[in-house]
Amino acid sequence: MKQREKILNQFILDTLNNEECKNLQIVTKQDISKLVKKFEESEITHLSIDPDFEYIKDPVDLFIVMDDIDLSQSQIGTIKNLLSQKIIIFSRPKDGIKESNMIKLGFQVELEDSSNKLLCFSYNLKTYNNKRSWNNSEGWANPENFDKYRW
Repeated sequence: MKQREKILNQFILDTLNNEECKNLQIVTKQDISKLVKKFEESEITHLSIDPDFEYIKDPVDLFIVMDDIDLSQSQIGTIKNLLSQKIIIFSRPKDGIKESNMIKLGFQVELEDSSNKLLCFSYNLKTYNNKRSWNNSEGWANPENFDKYRW
């Protein structure tokens, strides 16, 4: 197994353990049988591997797109809005997916390894927009006057 595959597989397994995912969708044309064998140790109850994005309709806990699949921004938006709240997209640096476009879509760079030509973006709705402590009635001007005066 190449160093690149080891890094990629370990990243996916760590994410599965941290996020406690039961349903997993992987979009790839690659042979990922070595990775799938490692899933037996995890708590995954449903695994679906498809070579084409167009036929996927069911929502899942974690959606993974491998680096052999090219997605448009609208397809990535469809995944975010309809198919999963947790997404991992792998890409090769300087290939296909531009980092600025992914950041505009709310993704973060999770892994960047130029020596192994590996770039990983992730999106998690639960951590994307954390609730701010100042964005409530307590943090506004004159909180002592709330419920006392009619403005």
